[in-house]
Amino acid sequence: MSVALEIAGLAKTYPNGLRALGGIDLTVPAGEILAIVGGSGCGKSTLLRLIAGLETPSAGGVRVGGDLVAGPHPAVGLVFQEPRLLPWLSVADNVGFGLASLPAGERATRVALALERVGLSVYAQAWPRELSGGQAQRAALARALVTRPQVLLLDEPFSALDALTRTALQDHLLELWAFDRPTLVLVTHDIEEALVLADRVVTLRPRPGRVDDIQAVAMSRPRDRDAHNFEVHKRRLRAALNQSLAPDTLAPDSLTAAAL
Repeated sequence: MSVALEIAGLAKTYPNGLRALGGIDLTVPAGEILAIVGGSGCGKSTLLRLIAGLETPSAGGVRVGGDLVAGPHPAVGLVFQEPRLLPWLSVADNVGFGLASLPAGERATRVALALERVGLSVYAQAWPRELSGGQAQRAALARALVTRPQVLLLDEPFSALDALTRTALQDHLLELWAFDRPTLVLVTHDIEEALVLADRVVTLRPRPGRVDDIQAVAMSRPRDRDAHNFEVHKRRLRAALNQSLAPDTLAPDSLTAAAL
């Protein structure tokens, strides 16, 4: 199996002395869905920003498809907690924003297909303000996937949505992933969301952030949230989270990491 994402010795210390990450080693196969969970201050969002090339590591590095990430990479997409659609562009133009280098015809075809896949074809010429929260996040997913990234990063993309919309979009994300099967790296605070979506779940220990536990999710898809096996996995993951928050021998940073 080919490797899409390789993280080796990745560490981040900010100028104020805060150690956000203390050394992360992870290898993510092509097409895998990897969830990252952990308490506040464990560096989950910092890790995503480093993978995306939005920040420079203090040590170690990230490779995507063998290429060292030294800045924003064309093979890496990113979906934030908020849709971040450009309000002065139509939904279609937002989705096609990253395709400016393509011929107009190919760009239009790919945008139309992306909108169809997320069920927003009728909103192609609408303004972002005319979309519901769930529709706006579907547009953000379409914008990220239309460039056909090798690795797609998702930073709590559904946390601002109501429970029913969130559940629906979790299932919809899996449907979208099935078309091209990019590697997904999902940061979430929601144990159930991690287990619904991921092949493996990584638990980070905070201050500084580092890998504390990795669990394989041995359930076929689609996953029944009410099944006994699902509950077993929830208990195991909850135990891993509790363990990650227990005191250890490393001295905690004197500076808070609450903003991470």
